Amino acid sequence: MKPKSKPPVHEPTEAEIQHTAYLLWLEGGQVPGRDLDNWLAAKELLRHHHGRDASTKRTLISPLPPPIPGQSAV
Repeated sequence: MKPKSKPPVHEPTEAEIQHTAYLLWLEGGQVPGRDLDNWLAAKELLRHHHGRDASTKRTLISPLPPPIPGQSAV
């Protein structure tokens, strides 16, 4: 019997990570010096939750976070 292969892990774009890290920074009280922590947490969050709605029938996180107020879209 052939072992089940894991589905490919989505690698988020730099823009997705940057935006999610910014949202985590806002939610975390805008503490200075947590840039790397927020970046790594955002990357993990996006890698593990991206596309889950297809298998779990629910969306845990949107593929692209909402735009940051006052910034133009890319």
